[in-house]
Amino acid sequence: MNFWKNILLLFLKRGRVNQFTFKEETYKGIDKNDIPIRIYHSKKYTHKSAILFLGASPDGEKHKSLNFLAKILTHFGYNVFIPRIPPLMQLNISNINVNWMEHIYNDIKRRPDVNKKYIAAVGISYGGGMLLKASLSKTFMDDPPKTFFLYGAGCNVDTVLKFITKGEFDYNGNSIKMKPHDWGLTVFFHHFMDEIEFGFDKTKIKEVIQLRIQNKKQEANEKLKLLKGDEFSITNSIISGNITKDVLDLVDKTIDQKKHYIDELSCKPICHKIGPKTFIFHGANDNMVPFSESVQLNQLIPDSELLISYLFEHKGISSKSNIFKKLKEFIRLINFFKKFDSFHAS
Repeated sequence: MNFWKNILLLFLKRGRVNQFTFKEETYKGIDKNDIPIRIYHSKKYTHKSAILFLGASPDGEKHKSLNFLAKILTHFGYNVFIPRIPPLMQLNISNINVNWMEHIYNDIKRRPDVNKKYIAAVGISYGGGMLLKASLSKTFMDDPPKTFFLYGAGCNVDTVLKFITKGEFDYNGNSIKMKPHDWGLTVFFHHFMDEIEFGFDKTKIKEVIQLRIQNKKQEANEKLKLLKGDEFSITNSIISGNITKDVLDLVDKTIDQKKHYIDELSCKPICHKIGPKTFIFHGANDNMVPFSESVQLNQLIPDSELLISYLFEHKGISSKSNIFKKLKEFIRLINFFKKFDSFHAS
């Protein structure tokens, strides 16, 4: 009854939530530096906590959608923690993030305002796979979260890369084509820049991509206009997501050279070892990580439940559905979250 009461109140308030207190603190990172963490305490008496592990985003803990989600969760009686993960904020997608997540979980579960028996570990986008890998560490295994919740997460990095570089993925034996978001290709070239051989000096390409990942789009475009020939065509292709043959050749060559490294980034080989109840949510129109990745996760994680929703894309609510479809999907989403919340509180 309380759940539906909260839904009604949230609807009447049109998503405006004020059932929380907000503060910014720091935690000691692996590097011994003070790292920012945002905390939303629910004003309701609660023993429930949620830790949000974001994917590769320069916005880090200031990500608007993530903070909106935190506010919504406080409405349902969760204390919410959004830690900055420095490597992911710098778009470093290596396994160093597994160590950071283990470290963060160990720090938060010891806090006096956290009941470690009722922690929901939420993995978003690329952070989802890294979180699952971190969950096999001693820190997690000694005090596992009550639940995992994955949103838009990948299972196999190889198939995600195939999608963001070629715009296609496999589902039920069929090849599905969808234009990928340009961000994925930008992150790929940023991460592998030092290994990629362009055949000419890549300093200027690196400058443009660096500005782009810092969300300095105007400066990036101004730098782009100064480039000529192959420098311009390749750089423009990368940051616009319009994949040319030259860019595809560079991607294929890099994936082939770094195959072992890429395989090690995937959480697919360890999914069968995941113990806690796992709720998996994915937007059918996600153009960053295809929904087929969450289908794989659901098939591999023993105690998991899956919702593929036509209401969401990777970064928020989709504009592709009419009002009736949106209402239907909204009801499915509410029922899925109710199941998650009921299990988590039990």
